[in-house]
Amino acid sequence: MPLVNLHQEIINTSKVNSLNNLITKMKLNITATLFAIVYNVINFLFWQHISIMPNATSMVYIFIYPCFWIITLIIVAILGFRNKAIWFSKAFRVSTIIALFFCTPVPFLLTKAIAAPSTSCASSGFSTKDGHTLKYETWVYRTGGVNVIKYWTANEPDCNDCDSTHFKRDSVWVYLDKKKDTTRIETYKNGKLTNEIKK
Repeated sequence: MPLVNLHQEIINTSKVNSLNNLITKMKLNITATLFAIVYNVINFLFWQHISIMPNATSMVYIFIYPCFWIITLIIVAILGFRNKAIWFSKAFRVSTIIALFFCTPVPFLLTKAIAAPSTSCASSGFSTKDGHTLKYETWVYRTGGVNVIKYWTANEPDCNDCDSTHFKRDSVWVYLDKKKDTTRIETYKNGKLTNEIKK
């Protein structure tokens, strides 16, 4: 075996052994890990709750999320400072850093960005007519073009703050592609699809 190859093999073996030793000696920071898990579960539950709330009401999360994140960061900072001798010791350092990273908003925001659909609700509104509340939502592509305007009806007046279970799909929904050509037309009545035309 040439000396160059032998030297390279020795270096690679040394690196593998060093990595194995690091993994073997590394210990899990259970407290920080559990805190990160609970934090991210709460973030996910908030996100799920937003999806079933009326748009106007869900705006409250603009304040809830930052407050929750700030409180979490303060608690984590205090715990990290009080336990720095153990948390940042050689054995716990790697697991601590990973857990603390998942206690920040960054992983949640990245996951949300990746999982975000190609369309989103850009605006919504309500009106009352003949004792019924009419609701609409304008859905747009990420590029800004309109995808569809959706309509619902609630069988009671002034139902602006009602949750989604009060509303039934109604009227005609016209779906457009990014070139503004019609791709599908759906007709609803009392929450049921009565007609569908695909272009």
